[in-house]
Amino acid sequence: MKYTIVASQGNKEQRQHSSSSVPYSIYDCQIPDSFPNVPMHWHSEFEIDYVLQGQGDFICGDEHFPVSHGDVIMISPNMLHAAYPSSNMSLHYIAFVFHANMLGLESNDRSSTHCIRPLITGQLRVNMKYDLSHPDYPVIRSLTETIVSCANKNNPYDDLLLKSTLLQLYWFFEKNDNLSSFQDDDISYSSLIRPALEHMTYCYMDSITIDELSAKCAISSSHFMNSFKKAVGCSAIEFLTHLRIKAACTALTDTTDDISTISYSCGFNNLSNFNKQFKKITGSSPREYRNR
Repeated sequence: MKYTIVASQGNKEQRQHSSSSVPYSIYDCQIPDSFPNVPMHWHSEFEIDYVLQGQGDFICGDEHFPVSHGDVIMISPNMLHAAYPSSNMSLHYIAFVFHANMLGLESNDRSSTHCIRPLITGQLRVNMKYDLSHPDYPVIRSLTETIVSCANKNNPYDDLLLKSTLLQLYWFFEKNDNLSSFQDDDISYSSLIRPALEHMTYCYMDSITIDELSAKCAISSSHFMNSFKKAVGCSAIEFLTHLRIKAACTALTDTTDDISTISYSCGFNNLSNFNKQFKKITGSSPREYRNR
């Protein structure tokens, strides 16, 4: 049995973030209360994250940076990203994920052609982190709070204000040079290891080796391990363990399967090791996690 890995936003194509009538989703992400972390993943939509409380670490593409209360993080379509709490700290943030249609992608007018499509293709990217030290932070935070408020109201009338505020936000990025160019021939560590990440996401319950993962990326094992560590911040085996524990958390919450069945279905060959890794990552035993 394969258990669906659920997080603030799903791994690629495992969660529908938008529809034609409601082209966005909003998620209340509380780490580690709701889930241990948000492993590296990607999706075709834009994402705006607004930190409400606590401290943590974000990985976006090849950039690693700390986040804390009030920070706003902008994530481009198809960008690999992950979120982890800081040691002995919690992290609470709102994730607003929206389709490019909200910015007028389907239109052929010059603003869509010259300003929006380059953001979709990756030729342009919005600078990722905005905090108190950034000169444009007050405006960006205010617009973000309006976006979150409208999305939470979830009705067609506030969708009008939501769309107009999104357009104002991206106009502000263009006007104040909060964009950077990205060349197609720039090879990043995150792009290099993407095939391995995708394989682990869908096949976490199987036996997976470093040689197998490096072959997926068409690079040597040593190059793969070095690239993975730089892109994700942990080893491939540690990342795979986190995926498996996340799937186990979902199973413990959503099913009545016994713990040994969940352990083996999530890729652990040894129940004792499963219990040890689960406790290490979540801070509680599988039984305690299920009963809380």
